[in-house]
Amino acid sequence: MGAFLRNEERTLFYINGWFAVFFLLIAIALMASLFGTIPAMAAGVVLAFTVSGFRIIQPNMGLVATCFGKYAGSLTAAGFYWTIPFIYQMQKVSLRTKNYTTPTIKVNDASGTPIEIAAAIVYHISNPAASVLDVEQADLFLHTQSESALRTLSTQYPYSSAENESLANHSEHIVENFRNMVQERVDVAGITIDEARFTHLAYAPEIAQAMLRKQQAEAVIDARATLVHGAISLVQGTVKTLEQHEIVKMSDSEKAKLVTNMMTVLLSEESASPVVNVGSD
Repeated sequence: MGAFLRNEERTLFYINGWFAVFFLLIAIALMASLFGTIPAMAAGVVLAFTVSGFRIIQPNMGLVATCFGKYAGSLTAAGFYWTIPFIYQMQKVSLRTKNYTTPTIKVNDASGTPIEIAAAIVYHISNPAASVLDVEQADLFLHTQSESALRTLSTQYPYSSAENESLANHSEHIVENFRNMVQERVDVAGITIDEARFTHLAYAPEIAQAMLRKQQAEAVIDARATLVHGAISLVQGTVKTLEQHEIVKMSDSEKAKLVTNMMTVLLSEESASPVVNVGSD
């Protein structure tokens, strides 16, 4: 969208306001000395004409000027200025950093799962001319475009994935991709995106319970796999140590029985109650 930017910012012609005041006082003094009895009327006309050109720009504010229907220039630095009076139509623009939080929207992720997502956008206007002349309302334009970018992004990634990037991971790559998507959409409005972050991310209410059970089941499976792998390593090490140190000699059937008993103890969900054989009658 940046290709459609029609008004590149340029500086409006101006004179330092304090210099203008100085020259105004000199002009009034000269008129008073030259015209004698009619200085008051002449000075009043000059004063009215000149004073209308003074402009004060507060910090983080800007002025966009048009002249007979054409863009004339902008003033974005705080200060006291004098511009040519009467011919410019001025509009103030705030250059302060702003924050916008999108409403929570329901979309389908890359796998088709319905989710809810919202984001916070930190931005400021960097081209006052574009924000005034190229879009109707810059802030409202950003609101609409950021929600559009959020919907598009949500369809490109899954909510959760163990192997690939997912929205739930909030990876820097995904967040940066989202920021770039919003920036591309609002370039035409002269807006710069400073930061973009997700503020809300959840499964849609109608599937939340089912997805929670799925996550719990996956967690149990992962935990079981870890336990089995650890138990196998422990049993293998135990049998190997017993044989290396010749603590006991076991046949294959005895090894199988030992392995079975150890696996039962290690993988049991309940506390084991070992029975020690101390002899036989």
